[in-house]
Amino acid sequence: MSKLEAIQAWCAERETPPIICFTQGTDPEVIKLTKILIQEELAEVILLGDELEVYDQCRIYRVNESLLYGVMNPADHAEMEYYTELYLEQHPEEDPKKASRAIKRPEILGQLMLSDGAVDLVIDDLATWPGVA
Repeated sequence: MSKLEAIQAWCAERETPPIICFTQGTDPEVIKLTKILIQEELAEVILLGDELEVYDQCRIYRVNESLLYGVMNPADHAEMEYYTELYLEQHPEEDPKKASRAIKRPEILGQLMLSDGAVDLVIDDLATWPGVA
């Protein structure tokens, strides 16, 4: 099963289009998949990564940026304080400085968004995503 087929199958199991978060939002393969997912209205997509780099990739691969559910830079976003608090709730042994550094890692931010219900699926690495041959 191809990566696209695996994601399409996962999306088809949902009643409404899910929100998928890709933590490697500047990866060309992610951008290509995003284009298909939004064109076929299979899912809403959030891309994590530096906004300028994400938008540059979107222009290269002709992804209509206005159709993205969102782009979030893990290193600098409006909800940093909220996700830092959420991280501290889930990891009470951590101190606030470590927590604020941790949530700047895309894979951690993505998992926090998933645990908070902001997204339905987080894909950290397409190569290792379940269902992909």
